[in-house]
Amino acid sequence: MEDIPKIHAGLVDSFDSGIMYPIAKRKRELAALARMLSENEDRWAAAITADVHKPHYQSLLYEVVIVNSALAVIDQLDEWTQPVVPKVSDHFRSYNPVLYPTPKGVILLIAPWNYPVTLTLYNVISVLAAGNCVIIKPSELAPTVAALMAELVPKYLDPAVARVVNGGVKETTRLLELRFDHIFYTGNGTVGRIVAAAAARHLTPLTLELGGKSPVVIDTNDFDPLLVARRILWGKLMNAGQTCVAPDYILCPESAQPALLEAMGLVLKEFFPDTNGQPFHHKDFGRLVNERHFNRVQKLIERSHGEAVFGKKQSDPTTYAVHPLVIKTDGEDSLMSEELFAPVLPLISIKDTDDAIKFINARDHPLALYVFTQSQEV
Repeated sequence: MEDIPKIHAGLVDSFDSGIMYPIAKRKRELAALARMLSENEDRWAAAITADVHKPHYQSLLYEVVIVNSALAVIDQLDEWTQPVVPKVSDHFRSYNPVLYPTPKGVILLIAPWNYPVTLTLYNVISVLAAGNCVIIKPSELAPTVAALMAELVPKYLDPAVARVVNGGVKETTRLLELRFDHIFYTGNGTVGRIVAAAAARHLTPLTLELGGKSPVVIDTNDFDPLLVARRILWGKLMNAGQTCVAPDYILCPESAQPALLEAMGLVLKEFFPDTNGQPFHHKDFGRLVNERHFNRVQKLIERSHGEAVFGKKQSDPTTYAVHPLVIKTDGEDSLMSEELFAPVLPLISIKDTDDAIKFINARDHPLALYVFTQSQEV
């Protein structure tokens, strides 16, 4: 705790010295970050799996491959940092304005647990490419990844440019008391409000990447049940549904529901061919992150007044596994009260797409929307 102001002050001094203004320096840091990932792939993947219970292949494919993004930024950096002559109204044209991309300063990055490498280092790449210094605050709910980040970041990146601060609520609160030039926060809306209030005290620019209940809307015109089922289940079973843009609920006309549910059964067997559609104990079937989230999901399922129409109300408190489940219900159900972050899907009947639009607009804006239709008008 006592080191946090010193770390912050050190990065402020580093930025003020102009350390990250040279493009060559930014490229070196990005190349070092790429090496940090590529030279430690197995360690990163093992840490992710240990914390989030994500299958090993998902840890590699959807997290560690971020190295490609770092290399792409290096290739584009010279072009991105060139001065730009903006289009302006006639009144200002005589001033001959030019925009020079300029670093902002010291950035605070508060990372989430569900993709603890991807959603941390994607932002670090952006921060470094733009010529800033950064304090990385990994999620305390992914402690193995956080410890590995604290070990490897100072070995690969310049400590005058990037630092890691681990800890929980106290450490995050202390960081938010300090003045930053920009704050990134990825997570839930409850904490997002706290971060926004802290940023407001210093008028600090803020980027919030929050979750939400992302709906699936199915239009029965030229409906392909297998295609729709594959895409829904792929999005919902990836990381056990613990993805901020995962499908959260389905809006579907009653007439299309039997075909959709039958297709889901076939797709589950296709995804997990050795399990006869019962992937509960399969090594590549994801688990929830911890006991608290497992219990939260169980309570939502228990309180639901809906009917299970696909899957089982089966779970394992020792591994935090929850069986894929579709529950036919309505908009007032417990499962519609918050983002689920689990392999559970409420299925809600609609008359048509206009009915779906009204349903969605009556609720908080979703982070993503998945519409299956052949109609351009829809």
